[in-house]
Amino acid sequence: MIHRFSVGDLSCAVISDGQPEPPWEPPLAEFFTPGSGVPEAELSDAVAREGAGRTTLTCGYNCVCVETPAGPAVIDTGLGRRFLGYGPGITPLVGRLGDGLAEAGFPASGPVAVVFTHLHEDHIRGAVWSGEPTFPEAVAFAHAAEVAFWSDLTTALPEEQRRPALEAIRLFGERLRPVEYGVEILPHVHTVEAAGHTPGHTAILLRSRGERLLCVGDTFYDPLQLARPAWRTPWDHDAARSVASRRRILEWAADERLPVHAYHMPFPGLGLVERRGDGFAWRPLPY
Repeated sequence: MIHRFSVGDLSCAVISDGQPEPPWEPPLAEFFTPGSGVPEAELSDAVAREGAGRTTLTCGYNCVCVETPAGPAVIDTGLGRRFLGYGPGITPLVGRLGDGLAEAGFPASGPVAVVFTHLHEDHIRGAVWSGEPTFPEAVAFAHAAEVAFWSDLTTALPEEQRRPALEAIRLFGERLRPVEYGVEILPHVHTVEAAGHTPGHTAILLRSRGERLLCVGDTFYDPLQLARPAWRTPWDHDAARSVASRRRILEWAADERLPVHAYHMPFPGLGLVERRGDGFAWRPLPY
């Protein structure tokens, strides 16, 4: 699936690396758990009142490709091919970024840059899944705190979480550029602080000719979480900071009517954020 659009003079496309279908859609109860601070009764009540009884997350892997003056760049890269981590049934449903780039007319050599919002495997594996760089000419950008965190072998992390990040760091090698917040890493491509989900989690702001798009990575997963920004997930490394980042970004997007791209929302993941009571609501943009 491909959706083309523009941000000022920037030609962009959302390219889906995959959209899991039933029965491979993840249960909401695995994302919003008592252990992450969401009581089971609270989730059940929210699903009954707002989710029309929906019990799963419509979890896409939506990569943003942008033609910058320096060349094409891709923001996050999906799960890649031959992924078995969620069970063999998901394998044919993901790993479509490469074909999508070709169909969208990007050069056969691939992007000149890969921008990672963070180094969880569903954002980086598309760049390294074969054991060789998928985009051998591309430089990669990730926040310095993100690179340091995953490189620190003294940090207590499950091996299956650490391995893909270390593989990406190894394969990109000197072509991996650690960056800070609030900088322009490519023409019209800026980093925005969004830490908490991971130590260096980064939102990416595209800005051209007065138009903007904020790519928020994993700042939120589901419309239920916009209505309740305090909801965390088991994958948030710093729960309090993840909530603070989510509130700040949602307030910014709502108050300035800033178009947002959310990596895991249903394709293409483009929408506006609106204030609703003490929380927020998601309004998908037409495509």
